[in-house]
Amino acid sequence: MTFIPRYIYTKLKNHLSEPEISLILGPRQSGKTTIMKKLQKELQQQNKPTLFLNLDINEDKQFFQTQHTLISYIKNKIGNKSAIIFIDEIHRLTNAGLFFKGLYDLKTKYKFIISGSGSLELKANIIEPMTGRKKIFYCLPISFNEFIVYKLNTTQKKAKTLLNQNPLLATRLINEYINYGGYPRVVLTQTHQNKINILTEIFKSYIEKDILLLLNIQKNQAFRNLIKLLATQTGNLINYNELSSTLGLNLKTLKKYLYLLEKTFIISLIPPFFQNARKELTKSPKVYFLDLGLLHLAQSILPSPQNQITGDTFENACFLRLKELDLFHQIHFWRTKSGAEVDFIIHSPKTGQPIPIEVKLNPKKNILGKSLISFIKKYQSKQSY
Repeated sequence: MTFIPRYIYTKLKNHLSEPEISLILGPRQSGKTTIMKKLQKELQQQNKPTLFLNLDINEDKQFFQTQHTLISYIKNKIGNKSAIIFIDEIHRLTNAGLFFKGLYDLKTKYKFIISGSGSLELKANIIEPMTGRKKIFYCLPISFNEFIVYKLNTTQKKAKTLLNQNPLLATRLINEYINYGGYPRVVLTQTHQNKINILTEIFKSYIEKDILLLLNIQKNQAFRNLIKLLATQTGNLINYNELSSTLGLNLKTLKKYLYLLEKTFIISLIPPFFQNARKELTKSPKVYFLDLGLLHLAQSILPSPQNQITGDTFENACFLRLKELDLFHQIHFWRTKSGAEVDFIIHSPKTGQPIPIEVKLNPKKNILGKSLISFIKKYQSKQSY
């Protein structure tokens, strides 16, 4: 099996010696199982004892009746020595959070690496019960950096040098990534039609398994239509009243659906930039998709390298690039009543100062826009892009 090098892989390896449970969260088919299998294989090659359990398999599920049932099974398989235990698809387990809290509190010699789909923290409420007992690792679709390193079969530094030296190659890879996105199976598949088929399958699986089955969403069609509407509005403000009226949903249900879409890693809602945090919470956010292939599918635009990249799609791609730089860094946007707007605001990790970023697909001149200048003057920003 071809393995695409992932940043999360190194982070997981570095956490092996820590006592906390390593919890991998991410959307369906983002590579969680592949990463765990790869890590298990590497540990086995070092003669370290491991065990892999999958809660999608009934034979494995029987060992999760209680924490002691599971520990007894592990001892029977490996003994009482230290070992790395991999557990996949834990969203299949009722009250998974309480189960693994109790497991951790038994203070065994086993290190647990567990994973679940995006609906996990919604369905199993795992985050709060495991406070202080777990470290979360997010496994999202492949980032652009991971994509080019895999495609060029080299290091990140050398990949960037190659792209700078070869603009045609850079354009081809950028177009491929922006059109098809970063789901591993999509990246690994060579033909256009197979990429489309896999994206369609991922979207269908998300709706049928995560949303309908696990989260028990009643208004299936309204939920699908919401995704399609958001896809046509990427990079724009969420208009709650307009969406509510168009979809025939009350405001409470609409906000619940938006929350579910964000927690299941389909969209990201970014708040406006204010120095008054209370205002930030009350103003409408902007919406972006976390995979560009799914964005195109939701727009009913079949991805293709021949497609013309739109300004909104390019802005969404830039958002993902910023998110890639620091998964936990809060990204904002800035908009004033007078109409001034800056696409993204991030903060300097050293000084905490706001850094405005303006996105232009086809900049005519290398000059600062009026909105960017306005923000720089107002907040005394030392850096801007």
